[in-house]
Amino acid sequence: MRAIFLYLLIFCWSASVVAQNQTSFPVGEYWQFQDARTLGMAGSGSISNITPGALLENPSALLLGKSVLEIQVTENIRNLEERRSFPIYNRIDDITQKGIYAINDHWFSYFQGGVKLRTQLGGIPVAAAVGVFNEFDLNYRYDEQVRENIFGDALIAINKIRYEGRVLRYALGGALQPTEGLRLGFHLGILKGDLSSERGIVFLDNSSNDVSELKKYYLNNTPLVFNLGVTYDLNPHLRVGSHLKLPYSMEYRVTSNSSQTTTMERVEYPFQLTGALEYQARQELRARLNIDVTYLWWSKTESQFQSENFTTLNFDDAFVIKTGVEHIFHNKIPFRVGVQFRSAYQNRNSSRTLLTAGTGFMNTRWRVDVSGGVSNLTYTFPDLFDDTLYGGDRSQSPIDDVEEHYFFGMLTLTLNLGK
Repeated sequence: MRAIFLYLLIFCWSASVVAQNQTSFPVGEYWQFQDARTLGMAGSGSISNITPGALLENPSALLLGKSVLEIQVTENIRNLEERRSFPIYNRIDDITQKGIYAINDHWFSYFQGGVKLRTQLGGIPVAAAVGVFNEFDLNYRYDEQVRENIFGDALIAINKIRYEGRVLRYALGGALQPTEGLRLGFHLGILKGDLSSERGIVFLDNSSNDVSELKKYYLNNTPLVFNLGVTYDLNPHLRVGSHLKLPYSMEYRVTSNSSQTTTMERVEYPFQLTGALEYQARQELRARLNIDVTYLWWSKTESQFQSENFTTLNFDDAFVIKTGVEHIFHNKIPFRVGVQFRSAYQNRNSSRTLLTAGTGFMNTRWRVDVSGGVSNLTYTFPDLFDDTLYGGDRSQSPIDDVEEHYFFGMLTLTLNLGK
């Protein structure tokens, strides 16, 4: 019986990796924001980001601003509320209601930040920056109570899923201004981070049927990330730019407590190209419109995961459109709003929208920015744990309705030293 449970558990795990878009483990999602200002504008503003966070996207923007030395620290928070339900049919096969059987609501947080230095070499303005930023946040928790389908609904088992780990980017880069209005920048990042996944069933009758599948992902190579960027001021009110991110791969050495074996898995990440513009209003109100459009060539990548046999996944190309407006009042208090639309690399017919807003306070030597964003996603997905494991039968409604509600929050402190 234990072997049967373990086989079904591994099968469910393999299926979830192939089609999983609620967590996308271990590939991850590009929910990447340099700081609170960027989040407040839904990720746009890559050619107007004057902070060390410019390393993540367009490093040529490092030359913007007037401070000689800039230090930035950002606190990130993320919340995922996930609801899973199944349809309940009447005698004529009409859906009468949805039975919600799992609600998960979890918070995660982390810090990131960097340092930027501006100076001149031979009369040419240059800038350099270093920092540690979040590349992928793969932390995820799922808990589900299993109850008997009889009067009283006694609790018989608890299902759980745990994904843990973050991939960090240790970044350095620089920028120069060869002519007036033109800036060029480069960035090199080193990725580090180990991951783990755990799926288990705990029966409350203290039987020996408990099941646990624990996998550890140890990064086996040293992925390098290269970014190149350019910005150009067409006139005092319009700036344009572009940046690219070269493809790279992450190879994991995976150990499992069930098979006592070590396997290799590989995730390839695509070439990315972004075009951006910023328009500043002509009046004194300093309203700015930022638009960034990114295309990701996921179809040119191949990723291999271990199931019963190695499975090679081919994803669809994806694109991201980010639009944000920043208005700075005369009392130096900014107001920011933004919207981001993105397609999913797992399925080109799936998309997601992010709505954001933010504000802040600034002085000559310091600036505090705060922002938040929300995104909802609804889709169908097979039951994560087959009811036959507990003597149940969901053959009439094998597909669940899943609702995901995301909240992203950021608080950034920036210190400006020297002019």
